[in-house]
Amino acid sequence: MWRRIIIIWIVFAIHAANTVTVLHAATPCIPSETLICLNGEIRTFWQANNGIQLFGQPIDNSSAHRFIHEAYHIQNFERARIEFRFSQPKPYKFQLGLIGKEWLDRYSSELSPLKPSDETTLQGTHASCIALPNAQYTVCGAFRTFYQGHGLQFDNLIFASNAESLALFGLPLTPAMRWTRNGQTYIVQLFERARFEYHTEIPTKPIVMLGRINAELRENAPPQQTIVTLNESFLVDTQIPLLPAEVVAGFGYRMPVDGYWEHSAQGIYIAASTFRYQKLFYDTPIAAKHRFVSMAILVKNQRKWPEAGVYYDYRYINLIDTLGRRYAATTTVMYLATPILGTTLNPGQFYGGQMIFDIPDDAIPAQLECNFANLDTNQSRFQQTIELRVWPIIP
Repeated sequence: MWRRIIIIWIVFAIHAANTVTVLHAATPCIPSETLICLNGEIRTFWQANNGIQLFGQPIDNSSAHRFIHEAYHIQNFERARIEFRFSQPKPYKFQLGLIGKEWLDRYSSELSPLKPSDETTLQGTHASCIALPNAQYTVCGAFRTFYQGHGLQFDNLIFASNAESLALFGLPLTPAMRWTRNGQTYIVQLFERARFEYHTEIPTKPIVMLGRINAELRENAPPQQTIVTLNESFLVDTQIPLLPAEVVAGFGYRMPVDGYWEHSAQGIYIAASTFRYQKLFYDTPIAAKHRFVSMAILVKNQRKWPEAGVYYDYRYINLIDTLGRRYAATTTVMYLATPILGTTLNPGQFYGGQMIFDIPDDAIPAQLECNFANLDTNQSRFQQTIELRVWPIIP
């Protein structure tokens, strides 16, 4: 009964565009997609400085280093390299590596000058340019607003000082430029410690984001879409009969409106509902022969204390179609009214939100592949599969 009550609650909450409460709990480890943990002084620094937005998830474990007589720890993150220097006084114990310079040395050929229309777009209604001391280039428009609005936390005040912004981003290494990769072009500006990106995927709500330059420096190649084998093994165990192929084909035009699909294993319950296809998202059209599919997701940790909590976020959930193609959630998930963001669920807690995927027109949802990280000593990981080729449960 409680499952039906919770599903009804989340569906009505999403229809009403209310915010779903995110339940956070203290944990000694914040796991990334690869179960890399964030601990100790670096974890405290990460949390105090809006870690997800400014630094991203950890991509390797912290390591000890020594240069002459100075000892320090380094940990790499998607958007930064954090260096904890034991001998330095506060607030200079934490310093960020010059990864912007490293990225520019490797990928400068991907940059090109702005077009006049780009300059107009970036400037918008924001403040004019600022010149930073000892900098060759100015920072303008939306990039200036972002630069001055963020910084490392030195004094516990709300507004970032010039010194705090400089410590976080460094000096600009280029003017605003066009960056093209994998057929996509963005307006960017390189700084010593960051890459600013001006995203206009939603014209009515453009935003500045920090690029994943440290992750890019460590990736051999951009991720490619993979063909996977549909997980049929659990169907035998749970005696779930699949619908006839012609009925499933109809799901490609419209998923059932009422009800929800669910799965439960290892004390974790997950359900999906309210599937919708759409060609526009915040008035932004999708690429030709593609469409968006959005849905509501609910996760509940049914374990009892002292069993482990779990961690997951939108990147832990993949959509697999009937042809075995896997799709990751789009980055536009952040624009949803109640997005699935990174969270920890301790026993008895639940969390709900929305997901959105970009899929080809011929793709028919078959399964949702859901991954979780146990917050236990071994940091083990497990996977669940929600089967969508069956009739949903009607409350």
